[in-house]
Amino acid sequence: MIAHLDLRRTALPDDVVRARYKHRGGVIVMRDPKTITGIVVHQTACTFGPSDDADRRHRRAQRIPAHATAFRDGTFVTPCDLPAYAQHGHRLNGRSLGLEIEGRYSGEVDDPATAPREDLGSTWGGPPDVVTDLVVECARVALKWLVDEGRRLGCPIKFVWAHRQSSATRRSDPGAELWRRVVLLYAIPALGLEAQPGLVVGDGRPIPRSWDLGSGVGRY
Repeated sequence: MIAHLDLRRTALPDDVVRARYKHRGGVIVMRDPKTITGIVVHQTACTFGPSDDADRRHRRAQRIPAHATAFRDGTFVTPCDLPAYAQHGHRLNGRSLGLEIEGRYSGEVDDPATAPREDLGSTWGGPPDVVTDLVVECARVALKWLVDEGRRLGCPIKFVWAHRQSSATRRSDPGAELWRRVVLLYAIPALGLEAQPGLVVGDGRPIPRSWDLGSGVGRY
């Protein structure tokens, strides 16, 4: 069963506010909900341990500039109010909510017909973690919560984007398998969200064909 740790009524540390959020005089800028139209999906590219101190691990979400973080153990954490302007998605920040998924994941799925290991070659910072059913389910539940809560607040949430679409350095973010299982197989058919695979903001990259055979654009 997926658990929800809601920390929105817990004050964020001042250093986090100043480093991770758009602020004025140390006070987080709050956006008009009507301007928030989509959700950016991310991977954290790391894991937060030790596993025997779950509360400490989960509270690390307060230092991640996202509106929800889905952990590999099946808990998702919401650290801030949804209108908060979090610095999570580069030029998509102003119009989006951020969903982080704990773990270091491959940008590409390995093709057994080729000699190079596409999965290993497209993983940032070390060997990839396995995309488990539990972390996928946690990410889906967190995504649904963001959509439902955002719309309750007046956000006309319609779109779902990958961080790679707004940053050249986030090429593997969130990665092929997460994109397929969280977005193509859930966000679009179950939540009615719309992907924009050809959208590029700033120096970002489109969703490649290897992530979405039907609508992807270009190579990884």
